[in-house]
Amino acid sequence: MENLIRIYNNQLKQAFGVLILINIVDQILLSGSLLPNNQFLKIFYTISMLLFVFELFLRIGSEKKVTILTIIDAAVLVNYFLVGTFDLRVLRIFRAYSTFNQHNVLFPANTLLKTVYHQRFALLGSQIMVFSVLLIFSTLIHFIEKDVYPEAFGSIMSSMWFGITTLTTVGYGDITPITNLGKVLAALTMFLGIGMFALPAAILASAYYEEIQKRNFLISLETISKIPLFENLPVGAIGKINSKLHALLVPPHKTIISNGENSDAMYIIEFGAVEVELEKPVILSTGDYFGERGLLLNEKRNATISSKVETKLLKLNKNDLLELMSEHETLFKELAHSSATRSGNNK
Repeated sequence: MENLIRIYNNQLKQAFGVLILINIVDQILLSGSLLPNNQFLKIFYTISMLLFVFELFLRIGSEKKVTILTIIDAAVLVNYFLVGTFDLRVLRIFRAYSTFNQHNVLFPANTLLKTVYHQRFALLGSQIMVFSVLLIFSTLIHFIEKDVYPEAFGSIMSSMWFGITTLTTVGYGDITPITNLGKVLAALTMFLGIGMFALPAAILASAYYEEIQKRNFLISLETISKIPLFENLPVGAIGKINSKLHALLVPPHKTIISNGENSDAMYIIEFGAVEVELEKPVILSTGDYFGERGLLLNEKRNATISSKVETKLLKLNKNDLLELMSEHETLFKELAHSSATRSGNNK
C-alpha cells in the first residue's frame, strides 16, 4: 500500500489533476450543446468517476486526514452514483488547483486561498460588522419609509434588499427612498459602505503580501549568504550560485528523491523539514542540505527522502555543483566532510 501511495504522490496525482480539468471542460461544453452527448462521452464520464473513487482512497491514505477538498470530492461522487440530480464536477476545480500547487503558475492562486483560510477569523469579524450595519440601516429605513412606500419598506426583511444594494454601493435603482430623511440616510450608508467593504480587502491584501514575502520564489543574495554551506564563500561566488539555484515548493508528504534512482542534484532546505528514511529516520530542517553524497561519489541514491511539511527547497543541479566545486575548494571540502560524517553516522 505504501508503494502505491508513493506512486500516486510522485506520478499519478498530476495525472488525476489533468483528468479533473478535462472533466470540467467536458461539462462546460455539454451544458451548451457544443459537444454531442454521445455514448463515448457517457463512458468517459463513468470511467472518470470510477477512477476518482480510486483516487479518493489513495489520497486519504496519503494525507492521513479528511480535508474540505476530500469532503467536496466525496459529495461529487455520492451525487453521481446515488443521487444523480446535478453534474457537480465543476466543484472539483479546487482539487485541480491543489494538485498543481507546487507549480509557479498557480502559486498566487493557492497563496490567496491559504491567505483567506489564515485570516478567516478577521474576515468573519469584518463581515459581522457589515451585517450589523446592514441590520441597523434596514431597521431605520423601514421606520422612515414604511408609511409612504410600504411595498418596498413594509418590513425589516424587505428593507434589507435595499440595504444590501445601498451598503455595497451597487444601487440597482429598482427601489429608492421617497422621504428626504430616507435619502439622507441612504447617502450616508453609501459612504459608510465604501469603507466597510474596503476593510476585508485591506485584511486580505496585507496578509497576502506577507505570505508572498514569506514564500517568495526569488532567491536573494542575502538568503544564500545565510546558508551555512555557502557562508564562507566570497561574494562573487554567492552571486554565481544565485544564478544556478532553482526554488521548489514541495507539499507535505511528497517524495523528493527515491532510493536507487540516479543522482542528478542536491537540495538545500530554505524552510520546512524533510525525513530521510533510514533504519533510524533522520529529520533535516532549515539550512540543512541533502543529495550531495550521490553527486560526489557518482552513486545512485542510497535513501528515500520526503517532505514532512510544506518545504521550500533550493535545487542545485549536478553539473552546476561540480563546476562550483572546481572553482571553490572550500565548498568541496565542506561537502566532502559532511558526506563522510553522515556516512559514518548511518553505519
